This record gives sequence, C-alpha cells and structure tokens, in this order.
Amino acid sequence: MRPRDVNLLATAAVSASLIFVPLWADRLRASTEQLGFIVAAYNGSVLVASYVFGRAADIHGSRWILQAGLGLGAIAALLQIVAGNPVSALVTRAFLGFCVGMYPPALLAVAHSEDRMMGAYSAWGSLGWAGGTFLAGFSDLIAPGDTTPVFVLSAVLFVAAFLVSRRTPSGIAGTLSIPLFPVDLIRRNLPIYLTMLIRHTGANMVWVIFPLYMRDVLRMSGFEIGIAYALNPLVQFVVMARLGRFRSTVLVGVGLVASAATFVSFTLARNFVEILLTQVFLGFAWATLYVGALQFIVDRNRETATAGGILSSVLSISSIVGPIAGGVLAFGRNYIIPMYAAAAMSGIALITYWIQLRVAPAPPRAPAARSGD
Repeated sequence: MRPRDVNLLATAAVSASLIFVPLWADRLRASTEQLGFIVAAYNGSVLVASYVFGRAADIHGSRWILQAGLGLGAIAALLQIVAGNPVSALVTRAFLGFCVGMYPPALLAVAHSEDRMMGAYSAWGSLGWAGGTFLAGFSDLIAPGDTTPVFVLSAVLFVAAFLVSRRTPSGIAGTLSIPLFPVDLIRRNLPIYLTMLIRHTGANMVWVIFPLYMRDVLRMSGFEIGIAYALNPLVQFVVMARLGRFRSTVLVGVGLVASAATFVSFTLARNFVEILLTQVFLGFAWATLYVGALQFIVDRNRETATAGGILSSVLSISSIVGPIAGGVLAFGRNYIIPMYAAAAMSGIALITYWIQLRVAPAPPRAPAARSGD
C-alpha cells in the first residue's frame, strides 16, 4: 500500500461532502450564525479525535486506527442524507468530524515510515481534494440542489480508501511511550502550532461564507463553484510535488505572505474568471505553507503521529473559532469584512512564526536520513 493512494481517496471523500455544506445548511434554513456552529461542531470533533488517536497510533500502532476511521467515515457520510434541520445537520457533521479526525495522524505515521519527504504525500491529498470537489460540482450540475448524490459519493470514496488501507503492513506498530499531555513536544513545535492557529483561524472566517459569496455576490452556479474549488487543489498538486528541496522555514514564510495577498485578492474578484485566478494564488499559498508545516513536524519529531495529531487539532481549533467569528463578521451577509480580517491575521502569523523560531527549544537529533521524493 502507498500512503499517498489512501490520502488521495480519503481526501476526495472529505472534500466531496465539505464543499456544499454552507449551501446544504442554507437549504435547511440555518442562519449564518447556525452555519458557524455546524462547521464548528465538525471541527471540534476533528480536534478531539486527532489528538486522542494520534497519540494512540504512536503507542498502539497505526493500522487499526487508520482502518476504523475510514470505515466509520463511510457510515457518517451517509447519515448526512437524513438530516432535516440545523440541529440534525450539526449532529451528523459532528460524527463525521470524529471519523475524519481519526485516520490522518495514523496515515501520516505510515507515510513517515516509508518516505519522510512530505511533498508527494501532500500532493496526492491535494489531487484527491480536486477530484472530490470536481465530482461534487458535477453531481450538482446533474441534480441541482440535491446533496444526496454528493453524500453517497463521499461514502463510496471512504469505502475505496478503506479497501486500499487493508494492505497496510501489519508490522507498523506503536513502540513509543508518550505522556497524556506531552509538554516538551508541544514546546518543540510551538512555532508551527501557533502560526497555523492564527493563519487558519483567519482562513476559516472566509471559508464559512465563501460559497455564499460566490453564489450571492458573483452569481456563480453550483457547477462553477465546484470548478473554482477544484482548481485550488490542482495547483497545490503541481506545486507540492516540487517543494522537496526547500527548507520548512522558507516554505512557511512564503506561504504566509502569499496567504495575505490571496485573501485581499478575493475582495477584488468580480466574476468567475477572476475567482479562478484567485484560486491559483490560494493553491500556491497553501501548498507552500502546508508542506512546510508537515516537513517541520517530520524533521523535529520521532512521535510523528502525536505531533501530527496535535497539528490537526490546532487546525481544528481554528476551524471552530474561525467559522463562528466569520459568521458574526458576515452578519447581514457582509462577506468582505472576513476577507480583510483573514489577510491581517496572516501577517500576524508571519511575525509570530519568526519570533517563536528564535525562542523554541532545539529539536532532538534527526532519526534518520530521509529518502528522495
């Protein structure tokens, strides 16, 4: 089994159901404030599961956690079909978030055991994101306004990822002793944790309202929204595969500057073509930032699953706070304010990153030389 294959299918499953959540919630008569809480419930579940199962993967082994998360994800994706109001939408999304939080730290540990270069591994995840969003947009073109085919598609992709993951080597077992609250590990990785928390909180202020912005302000169809969302990860796929020779510190810095510029560019777009251009900028920004963050984790930690799980939890915290703040800032459907706020927070994250790099504890000796990408 190649970890990147599982990453491709699982990420496609997540993105297929994620893209239309704001529009789905809107059809269930959820307000922008309720939408923020629906998204926050999903990410809160990801937060808890990422930390708990990331640590468990380092201690007890990755294989069973990986397969359990994927299998349960298929069930959770289907349960979204029965949601008929904002409350049931929140419950089903929370369950799916728990499943989605289980498998990534375990999969990262598997990937680390085979290839410590994160470029190709991340690139295939971005390709999955593009495929999932494109298929979701295509299903909306065939059946406008009906999210049932999208949720079925998500479940099928989870099942496919589960079947591929069954070929995970059984020898990948946990051998580390990790405290319940690993203070030293958190201090060692604080530069990237704080940076991603600030930047991603700002980003999630935008993502919670972005589909509504494209629909209400730019008058884009569901198919056009799907195309726009698919272009971003396609750019990530191209860029990520070529980042192996760059240091993580350089990648993170470039990603933060590009993020600030991208969020401002959203406010300047006036039509479908201009939105596509902003997605190219966004793809480059996230590719450099995310690969830099993963490489930072891999280079500094033997406890890859735990460190990666905490990173996922940090992103989930930002995905809880961000949507709620974005929903409040967008009160009255004022979609521009969250975009400027996100740009400012990317600048704050850049300053925080460089300060923290100078005060963080030195990493332990690297475990081994890494192989080529």
